[in-house]
Amino acid sequence: MVKIVEPRVEIYPLGQIEEIKRHIERCGRTCYKSEDKITDTSAEQFVEGILKSGHESVIEHANLIFEVDNTDENFGKIKEIASKVQGFRYHQSESELLASGNMRTFRDISRLGYSDFDEWFVKNGLGVFANQGNQTRALSGEIKLEKVQYLDKNDDRDDLNNITIHMITNLSCYKDITRHRLASFSIESTRFCNYSKGKYGSELTILKPVNLVAGTPEYEEWQSCMNDVERHYMKMCELGCRADQSRLCLPHSIKADVIMTANVKEWKHIFNLRCDKAAHPDVRKVMLAALELFHNEGYKTFDELYAKFLPDIEEFRGK
Repeated sequence: MVKIVEPRVEIYPLGQIEEIKRHIERCGRTCYKSEDKITDTSAEQFVEGILKSGHESVIEHANLIFEVDNTDENFGKIKEIASKVQGFRYHQSESELLASGNMRTFRDISRLGYSDFDEWFVKNGLGVFANQGNQTRALSGEIKLEKVQYLDKNDDRDDLNNITIHMITNLSCYKDITRHRLASFSIESTRFCNYSKGKYGSELTILKPVNLVAGTPEYEEWQSCMNDVERHYMKMCELGCRADQSRLCLPHSIKADVIMTANVKEWKHIFNLRCDKAAHPDVRKVMLAALELFHNEGYKTFDELYAKFLPDIEEFRGK
């Protein structure tokens, strides 16, 4: 019989450079459900393997915000780089010039031939992310780390600030969420996770639907269908099928662990669309929960959205 679970959302905090590699490993191991392999010393090797394989989407979950010398020349170069490299954001005021990007962004800047951030990585224990090659500096003066991931919970420079969450949802939900291109995702892989193994309880884990009421004929029919799917999945595995073959019969209700990172500007756009009544109930459930979590954690920039969707948040708490 399938295991039925509730959707859930939590923030994966990141605030120190010493945590970056461990944070990336934690996010990346979600894909293959290999969290049991995390040790005090495993992060460096994991990141090296990710970079060697070319799967750099995983390192997008860690973001750095730098201060550079606030000169006209630097500002012009920053704007030029931002026009060429996805995810590179900047903010200039009279007193400072800030630039923000994820670890893949900085590697892309390096691939343009600029060594500025590589030099900083090497000096600060993040040399694994640096590219080697003949490069020149694009910026003058010193580059200083301002913050990791988020400036301040009271800050409203939404382009610069990023939040990573872990959500337990289902396949249909993450198919909708991953349509948001200006975000980064690492998702439990049904291609590699073989749910017939004892590691997964030798069972399918299914997300409880929001729009079916337990105890009704419709719910009982759905649950019966899920149990049938599990039986067929396990039989295919028994016949020697690989996980990527057996998964062909998995339903939209199959549970999925999803890691998602976006800057605050994109989070606001997502909440406006996915908390709205026009969105699918399963998607609304996790996005309303995420919005409430951000508010409860003190991110002031979400106060207006929280007030807008508070009636919906209260409605979905009991579903």
